[in-house]
This record gives sequence, C-alpha cells and structure tokens, in this order.
Amino acid sequence: MFDNVGIPQALLYHEFGGLWTTFFQNLGVQVMVSGETSKRMLDYGTSLAIDESCLPLKVYLGHVASLLDKCSHIFVPRIVRYHRHFYFCAKFAGLPDIVRNTFNLPAERLISPTIETKSLAAQVQAVYAACRALDLSLLAGELAYNRSLKSWRAQLPSQEQSPRPRIAVIGHNYLLKDALFGKDIIGTLTAQGAVIVTPDNIGGKVLYDEAKAFAPDIYWQLSAKIAGAARYFCRQSDIAGIVMVSSFGCGPDSLVNEYLEHHVFRKSDKPYIIINIDEHTGSAGIITRLEAFWDLANRRAKP
Repeated sequence: MFDNVGIPQALLYHEFGGLWTTFFQNLGVQVMVSGETSKRMLDYGTSLAIDESCLPLKVYLGHVASLLDKCSHIFVPRIVRYHRHFYFCAKFAGLPDIVRNTFNLPAERLISPTIETKSLAAQVQAVYAACRALDLSLLAGELAYNRSLKSWRAQLPSQEQSPRPRIAVIGHNYLLKDALFGKDIIGTLTAQGAVIVTPDNIGGKVLYDEAKAFAPDIYWQLSAKIAGAARYFCRQSDIAGIVMVSSFGCGPDSLVNEYLEHHVFRKSDKPYIIINIDEHTGSAGIITRLEAFWDLANRRAKP
C-alpha cells in the first residue's frame, strides 16, 4: 500500500492539527484527516472503549477506526508535556498504547513520536521518529518541520471588537471545535446575537501566567489553560457572561470545575453556567439552557 498518513480529527488535533497536517504535506506524504465527528463515530468509539473512558477518548477511537481501512499509517503522538510547569493528562501519554491494543495493530502502522518537553531537541527527535517510520530523509523532515512550524505560528487568533455583549465560552478545544459537540453551543449563542470569545483568543503566555495563581493545585496543562482563561475573563469588563463546557467522565474536568466555581466564579459578579456533555446529551436541553442564560446575561449587560 502506498504510504499515506491518517490523522484523527479529535483530541489534540484541535490544538496542533494544522502543524501536523502541513508537516506531512511538506514531506510529500499524502494525508487523510478523518473529518468531523459524526454520531456513528461516537457510537462506534463508545463500543470499543472501556467503561471508564472519558467522552473525548471514545470519540478519538471512533476517528481512528474510520481511518484504518484507508491509510497505511495512523499518526498518534505520545505527548507527555509541552509546558515546563504543567503536564498533559495521562490519556495523551498513553494514547499510542490505547490505540494499538484496542485495534490490535502492529507497531509499524503507528507513527508515535514522543514529546516530553518543548525543547528543540525534543522536537527534532519527534521529527526523526516520524521520518524513520516512513523511511524518509531526516534532513527533509527537519526542513519540512521548520516550514510548517513557521506557518502554524503565523496563524494567530484575533479578537473581534464589537459593541455587542461578549460571552466567554471556556472549554477544551476538542469539545468546542468538535462539530458534534460545539456547534449547538457556539451556534445558539451566535444566533442570539452574542459575540463569542474563547481561550484561543487570548495569548498562551497570558493564560498560563494567569494559571500560576492556582499552583500547585492545578498541574494538568489543558486544565491550567481553562483555569487561566476563567480568571482572565472574569476580570474583563466587556465580558457579559461565562459558559464552561466539560465532558462527562473526565477526571481533571470534574475537579477543575468545582475548584473554579468556588475560587473564581462565585467571587465574580458575572453570570456563569457549566455544561457537562456526554454521549447521551441532546441538543434540545443545551439550546434551552443557553437561551435562558443569554437572556440573563444580555439583560444584565444593558445599562
């Protein structure tokens, strides 16, 4: 089979997907992204996962399954740490093992570079691992990665300036940017006339500096990003309300939600709502809650 790489459009794809896709394309490798999450993917991933798995992991397995018959290799990086003060959740470090054992795959079908730090050496080692898996030149890999990294970093988020009330929607990108889960939340608020801002609209340095206020209680990187965003948005006068989105079965989320509600949200004068999503969540309930929340936030924002 001709070498082509499948990339599941789930989990950290929503953080680094542009970098990964461009890297392989710059190497001249055909890339297939699994596409937006469907109910069928979710249901099949749920049937494959153990009961204790969180919702995003079930979704990820459904995406991997959709690629197995179409691709010679599946890109499943092992990301342990990317910020010197925080760690990724254990599921990211164990993801290649979970995928390999779930689908009984030979090791050579997975491209699984290990990233334990953000250092240049760690990035180079990850590039080498990907090139060796595809039997490609290491020099070509370095050049392709440098071009991809430059392009990816140039895509900086921007904030829309608008006189309309702004609602901060805080959650993991693999929930907010997922078509199956995020569309009802973002779509409902936008349809009501709200301007949406997310943690992506704030520079990473700002978020993690804000999160240092919660050290050492919060040490997961993505949880720190959420905590930093919550602290930042609660101090902004143009934010009319805050929507927290989390997934059922996520251990860090269950702790961080309670922590932020006690230490941040209740001490702020801004209305907030916490929405937990699982594989059984229906659109009607979410839409009804968000419409009621928007009515409250919009009414309070008016002079």
